[in-house]
Amino acid sequence: MWRDLAHPDPHPFRPPRRLLAAVIALAASGCGGGASGRGPEVLRPAPPPALPPEPAPEPRNPPPPSDAPAPDPEAARLFLSRAGQQPPAASAPVPRVTALALANTARGEARGMEPRGEVASIALAEGQSSAIPARVAPGECAVFIAQGGLGVIEVDLFLTKGAPPALEIVAQDADSGPIAVIGGRGACFSNPGAAPLVLGLHAQARRGAGVVLVQGFRDPRTVAPPPGASPPGASPPGSSAAGASPSGSSL
Repeated sequence: MWRDLAHPDPHPFRPPRRLLAAVIALAASGCGGGASGRGPEVLRPAPPPALPPEPAPEPRNPPPPSDAPAPDPEAARLFLSRAGQQPPAASAPVPRVTALALANTARGEARGMEPRGEVASIALAEGQSSAIPARVAPGECAVFIAQGGLGVIEVDLFLTKGAPPALEIVAQDADSGPIAVIGGRGACFSNPGAAPLVLGLHAQARRGAGVVLVQGFRDPRTVAPPPGASPPGASPPGSSAAGASPSGSSL
């Protein structure tokens, strides 16, 4: 006892070494028990989300929608009954208001296209029609618009081949009123063959009378004319825009 008093323990509150070792072993066994003997869990990053599929390219000449109006058979009947009997239509100055209306119609019906030749300005009596030569190159995507001016109530537009009495209607507008369009709003008129199509473009004033403006448009991405050649449907040299004779115009 005198020896213990002479040499006191410098760490009187230190736990016994055996107790400390037992506590450490118990803690180690508790940490490893939840792993059931497996190694450390490795977190793997989730794969990136799949990219959405690219949209299918829009067809250059899609079919008309199922609810599109059908051409009026009365318009074709009247046109064919008078084919070959029509006097030549007189040319007329281009009315400014009608020209602005034509440009506005083209913005919706022939978006992204370029004009094919000049504007034909025709003075039509009621029931009268006038023909303009039209040429559609292979693979070309074309739109044709007729815009009636003051006094024109119903205008029709036809693409034909052949000559009376074997005149055949290739395409016809399905619109009503003073505007007629063939191939508008992406459903363009195209030539799938290997040779150019030489057609007649006829504007008819079915009801009313007045000036009718006619112009064609083409998609510049569909046809690349050879070097030095005129664009398909271009007017022949010497033709003018305002007051051009329908017989001298070409679309």
